[in-house]
Order: sequence, then structure tokens, then C-alpha cells
Amino acid sequence: MLVTVQSFGRIWTARGASAGCAGSARRGAYYNTSGVLAGSKLRNRSCIYGHVRVDECAGFHPQFADRLIHRVFESEGVTVWNGRNKLFLRQLTPEGTPPDVYLFRISPADTGWIDRAGAWKCDAAQVVSFSEGNGQQEALIVLPPFGWVHGTHGTFCAEPRRDRPWIAVLSRAVK
Repeated sequence: MLVTVQSFGRIWTARGASAGCAGSARRGAYYNTSGVLAGSKLRNRSCIYGHVRVDECAGFHPQFADRLIHRVFESEGVTVWNGRNKLFLRQLTPEGTPPDVYLFRISPADTGWIDRAGAWKCDAAQVVSFSEGNGQQEALIVLPPFGWVHGTHGTFCAEPRRDRPWIAVLSRAVK
């Protein structure tokens, strides 16, 4: 599966590199997830816990995460490991590669409040993580082209650009 990053969540953590068994080295990795403010700090308030993983061997560092926006990665898609959702962005593809799906960070500023008890996403959407608390929400979700999410501000579709299909925006669906 080819995944384009449109946005990341607000919480980053790292696992440092270390020496593995028999002299093999384990590379460092960075993990991204959703979060909300609790006082002045971002915290996980996970309703659905999961993370996006990017290894440092891909030349990644969270300080420069914006360099990976609109870039396409090879991935297995969202999988479940130890009861948690994960999206492993394995390696970058050549520039101009058209994606299969898009990774979005969504919040009430984008869609309005999401009622998770109702029909808030299309069947093809895959939730990586969803945090809610203190009157705030943030979700990391993988959407196919024209996949949708619904909040109090309406229904929004992942609309790819025709001339640059690795770029998509959440556009309000017109009735």
C-alpha cells in the first residue's frame, strides 16, 4: 500500500538506537500519535490507541517532519499489534508516485466535533489513533481518495489534486 502523509499528529516519541543480538544494530524510530492539551501539555487521551512509525534510517527527524508532508511511503497499511493500531511508513517512494491512501490529522477545527457513536467515517477509512478529552479531539486517519469523515460542520472528503495526486485536501461535500 502506498500512503501519502498529509499531516501528522501532535505527539512525537522516540526509541533510540541500540546494539541488538549478535552485534546487529537496532535503528532508532519515531512514533507519532494523536493528543489533546491537558493544561499546557499535550497528552494522550486515547479512545483508540495507535501510532505512526517512521525509522531514522529513512533520514527522518520530528523537527523536520514538514519535509515529509505530501510524500508517499510504502506501507502495509494500518495493522494491529498487541491490541494497538500501527501504521509503519517503511520507505519513501520516488517523487511523483501516486498513492493509494492519505494520512490525515483531523480535529474539530477541520470537521467540527465528531460523534464516534454515529456514522462518522466511510467504511474504507482506517483509524490509526483517536484522542478525546478536555473538550478537544484529534484523530489520525487513513482515507482513500474521496473517502469521507463527518463532524458537526458537515461531511468532508479526501479530494486529491488532479495534477498532483499525492496532495489531497479535506473538502466539504456539497449537498
